[in-house]
Amino acid sequence: MVPSSPLNLPSRAGTRRARGRRRLARRMAVGLLLILASGCGYHLAGRSSGASFLPAGARTLGIPTFANRTDRPEIEQRITEALVDEFLRRSRLQAVPSPKGADVLLEGEIASFKTDPVTFTESGRFDRVEVTITARVRLVQTSPEKVIWSQNHFVFREQYDVPETPLTEFDREIVAIEQIARGFARSITTSILEGF
Repeated sequence: MVPSSPLNLPSRAGTRRARGRRRLARRMAVGLLLILASGCGYHLAGRSSGASFLPAGARTLGIPTFANRTDRPEIEQRITEALVDEFLRRSRLQAVPSPKGADVLLEGEIASFKTDPVTFTESGRFDRVEVTITARVRLVQTSPEKVIWSQNHFVFREQYDVPETPLTEFDREIVAIEQIARGFARSITTSILEGF
């Protein structure tokens, strides 16, 4: 019979097995992190992922005025203008307001527009409002006709302060809508050009 160690130290074989298991666990953790990081879809700002949804031969992008399913007039015009500006600034395509002669067509509709009070004064009057706009958008190749990309639930929000004199409230809302239109245009353009 072999006497046991008075310190109850593990044997050399047990120590090696434990180290081997720890090394294997570390390698598996590193491998899992690499897999997760490679699939997240992020890339450095200013660098293209090369996954644009635009067809290689496309030269002209038609952006007709979006449909407006809301009670808020002019919202579709502001969003459409912001999209044209953003695509002209960021892409190689010529953006035109009509589908006629376009290689690719960006179609959309503003599905909802709502305003909600966010904060109130001590007297109970709201002094900050949030505007929320939802939209449906799709990118269509015209020949042969097929949907290349679509998003059925774009949501954009912007808040603005309500002045004490209600005469200028409408102007503040217009500023908020213009900010939303620019953010909307940036998001859609990035989604299409960078493959998000």
